[in-house]
Amino acid sequence: MAYHGAHIAAAAAEKKQRQLEAEEEEKMTKYSSDDMDKWEFKIVRSESGAFRKTEVLADLVDEEALAGWEMLEKFDNKRIRFRRPIDARKNDHNLPDYIDPYRTQYGTPSQMIAVAVAVGVLLLGILVAVFVGLRGAGDFSFDSVAWGEISVILFLVIGVGIAAVAVAFARARG
Repeated sequence: MAYHGAHIAAAAAEKKQRQLEAEEEEKMTKYSSDDMDKWEFKIVRSESGAFRKTEVLADLVDEEALAGWEMLEKFDNKRIRFRRPIDARKNDHNLPDYIDPYRTQYGTPSQMIAVAVAVGVLLLGILVAVFVGLRGAGDFSFDSVAWGEISVILFLVIGVGIAAVAVAFARARG
């Protein structure tokens, strides 16, 4: 029950933070009608703050430049503002498949990281339950055929789970 309350409080705090960032962006990004006639704008976000690393920021700027975007400003380690001429849209069909000219998210969203962590914890729980069950049944010998089959399956499942969590964190960090 306490976990649920903490989850609700964390979600409310995250919503409030997004609202404050949106208000800040609104104040910082005033556009004239001339700007809107010639340019389109976007903000690329990284929930993990990946833009603190200069090499990640440089890679992002290079990728966006392929679609005609130029960096205007770095708000912080989580938000970068870009612009490009409106007529650059006509070249979007020539872009490599891995380039989305309208992406606004960089890295792995926090929900995916949370799912990966939950899967890892679940797999660890299953492993502990099996060990406890085998020890209680008195069949905790490596010579046992059942243990051999179970251990191979468990270690494969745990290995895949740990790899998934590691990949999610690596992507999130940029």
